[in-house]
Amino acid sequence: MYRHVVTLFVTGWILLGPMKLATHLNAADSETTLKILNYNVFNGFRRNVSFETAIKWVNEQSPDIAGWQELVGWNEDRLKTAAKKWNHPYAATLKGGGYNIGLSSRQPIEVLQRRTANFWHGYLHCRTAGLDVIVCHLWPGSRRQQIKEATLLYELVVRLDQQGREIILMGDFNAHSRSDQSWIDQQQPLIDHRWPGNENKMLADRFIVDGKWNFDVMNKIMEAPLQDVVRNKFDLQHPQPSYKSLLDLGSYPTTVLGHVNTPEKQEGFLERIDFILASPDLAKRCQSAEIVRDDKPLESISDHYPVMAVFKVNEPH
Repeated sequence: MYRHVVTLFVTGWILLGPMKLATHLNAADSETTLKILNYNVFNGFRRNVSFETAIKWVNEQSPDIAGWQELVGWNEDRLKTAAKKWNHPYAATLKGGGYNIGLSSRQPIEVLQRRTANFWHGYLHCRTAGLDVIVCHLWPGSRRQQIKEATLLYELVVRLDQQGREIILMGDFNAHSRSDQSWIDQQQPLIDHRWPGNENKMLADRFIVDGKWNFDVMNKIMEAPLQDVVRNKFDLQHPQPSYKSLLDLGSYPTTVLGHVNTPEKQEGFLERIDFILASPDLAKRCQSAEIVRDDKPLESISDHYPVMAVFKVNEPH
């Protein structure tokens, strides 16, 4: 009897063991990476002047999903046509024109919401590659208006998290993160440049108070279950960062603007206002995230630098 049991066990292992191994291999094979790009392209690729340069650069990066801000004058058909040039067969926009926001992807896009109510610009909420992707552009003119917009985004993310969705919130937030306070408060040329316009605002609308930046807007966003993947990766790589290394976090401005047209002039004006934020479980699978600053073409494509993040995800079936 014992011999029969052993024989059956060994036979079963021989037959089923490889199947179990194959199952694990298949599970591993089903994992892939997803590269996500966010890019404010400055008045529709500088009113098309930098478009061909941008196409070449985007193709070199080969993102799977891309969020776009300042598609000025573009409608959805125009983005769909353009996106094919960087191998994204799917695209959607917030509006039919004007100061537009867009999303393009290698995988089908389901538009869940185009929201402009109570926003100066708005947000585009889509589902693609198994993720809920929200592309936004917050208005820079009023802190109270920005906080209203940030609150609506916070509420949306909380609802999606409660539904168990994996979330990317990305865009030009026109606001600073408190995690950057140690260096952004040292950007005196930037503070001096912004102060005249800020001084004329009501106190509740000021972004600079007593010579320092206010962080209420991004504080509200980050109350949602989201992780700042760029800052997370930067902190891992720079446990004791210098001021010079912290400047690598600057996403605006590039040297295309006249008042910062040399690296020496640019240094005191750098700030981080463009973000890719991810829900916690997705953030744990982030392999890399950065403000892309080291490519010469970026100095002419836009006045913003792009943000890039790579995540490990399950292959969609």
